[in-house]
Amino acid sequence: MATLKQLRTFTAVAETLKMSEAAKRLYLSQPTVSQIIADLEKEYETTFFKRYPKRLELTPMGKLFWDRALNVLNSYETLNQSMKNSAVIRPLRIGVTLTIGDTMISDIIEKLKKSHPDISCSVFIENTKILENRLIHNELDIALVEGVILNDKIHTEPIMEDELQLIYSKDHPFSGKDVIRAEDLYNCEFILREIGSGTRSIFENLMQAHHIPYCVKWESYSGSAILDGVSKNLGIGVISTRYVKSASRSDVLHTHPIKDMPMNRYFYLCYNVCHSFNSQMADFKDAAKSMEQ
Repeated sequence: MATLKQLRTFTAVAETLKMSEAAKRLYLSQPTVSQIIADLEKEYETTFFKRYPKRLELTPMGKLFWDRALNVLNSYETLNQSMKNSAVIRPLRIGVTLTIGDTMISDIIEKLKKSHPDISCSVFIENTKILENRLIHNELDIALVEGVILNDKIHTEPIMEDELQLIYSKDHPFSGKDVIRAEDLYNCEFILREIGSGTRSIFENLMQAHHIPYCVKWESYSGSAILDGVSKNLGIGVISTRYVKSASRSDVLHTHPIKDMPMNRYFYLCYNVCHSFNSQMADFKDAAKSMEQ
């Protein structure tokens, strides 16, 4: 029977497809990692990886074992977390994307704590791709994200609406326009969120669908930095209306929808399908839904 160490080693190799990278991640020697994989293949009388000179490739049995190994590791981590905490409190590990983290998570947690003081929250603010990875590895119980997660290991459901709008300085030529259309964005210079964020993905997909070339001058994890750069007319941006409403920059910033390119979206509640939907997750969902505009 596979041990937890063997399962963790296998998943690291399956993710990196390199024995050396898995060894670095696990602080093990490469021969040790290789031997663990060999022992697993011997025990289950199968081959999990095809070996090539510079890479590995999962076999169908390897993919099946990876899926089952993640289930076991997730169950173990859930058990471990629940036993480490007193029965008096209900621990909850929450992940949120940056827009939500900057504009509303504090209000959600405040509301949750008032109605359920026995819930102990830990909050992690990252972009959608990083949170997806954390959910898969059971490093989070639940997440609220602005991007779309298509991984079949993650349950997602829309929980509240949001809208992206174009932002620009009062000194930008757009400030004299009553209507801004998609074609007006040709070759414009943008200040945008980083690759991997839900906001960036939605914007880029729409621009590609409309065949509009553009130039990214700045990338930032920080909504405040984007607002600041745009206010100084260093580029135009696309950002959640929640950011603009929470910022006191109406004297230097303008916001505007794009006439023929609406950017409506949802925030999604997400959790690992192997993670039981416990009472604290349900209470967080209720608190988040109560914040819908």
